[in-house]
Amino acid sequence: MQADAAYARLREAIVDGQYPAGARLTEVEIAETLGMSRTPVREALRRLAGDGLVRASDRGVIVDLMDEEEAWHARTVRAALDVLVAELAARRQKAGEVSPAALRAAEEAAASARTYLERGDTDEAYRHDQRLHRQIAEIAGNPVALQMLDRLADRLEVARLAAASRAERAKNIEKKVDGIHLVTKVPAAVGAGFDGDVRSGLDLNGHAVNGANGSHGAGADKPGAEGATGSASMKKNGTRSGGTVGDDGMGRLAVPVLSPDLAEEHRRLLDAIAAGQPAAAWLAAREHAHG
Repeated sequence: MQADAAYARLREAIVDGQYPAGARLTEVEIAETLGMSRTPVREALRRLAGDGLVRASDRGVIVDLMDEEEAWHARTVRAALDVLVAELAARRQKAGEVSPAALRAAEEAAASARTYLERGDTDEAYRHDQRLHRQIAEIAGNPVALQMLDRLADRLEVARLAAASRAERAKNIEKKVDGIHLVTKVPAAVGAGFDGDVRSGLDLNGHAVNGANGSHGAGADKPGAEGATGSASMKKNGTRSGGTVGDDGMGRLAVPVLSPDLAEEHRRLLDAIAAGQPAAAWLAAREHAHG
């Protein structure tokens, strides 16, 4: 259907920054650009409004930008969902329900992010980093969580592009792809016997909804919370020092970051999982070797 095609192309253009936050979207111009009539464009805009990507204003339909408090709430939900899908993915891996191809796809996404970062293409690196997160969500096998994560990721990406400089994006992508993160950390935690407390295993690397100061807990960087610094709206200047999306260009979305010196061990762990070796046995051998 043309409405589906219009929706997909407009959504991609918004998330890619072709239509930045605040941009006015007119049916006539979009229909001309897409080579369609206004009817499918109108339907696409309705769907995008339902996703929270556009809204009606006195200027017409514009690309929406979350305010400071809404961004905090979005990050909080995204953080909880990231932990949930990581836990589900780990349990499915442990039960032998995840194919080696799926694990390789996640590792390839991380490797691609690193490659593009080294080339200086921070936007493409970010896209592959996001692809890694989506791979993990797909491995988890929960379609509702996947749909919610997609919607939140789109809205937070619009905010990221509005708030973050290219240097900030590069810095944080580099932190996130120094090692292979969720897909390797979680199997190790589960294999070590943390089945009832995978969240603690994730938090070992410490980005549980944290603000720029590295504090933990859901209230640490909420606008207006004690200890939060700065109160300027993202709509005014695009940044805030106390934990908005603009702080680090990535939103600190509850993503464990593994140290660079562990990257090779994590690759071996993925190999072990692909070969059917229990994560617990691999972890015990690793701890003995380092002990």
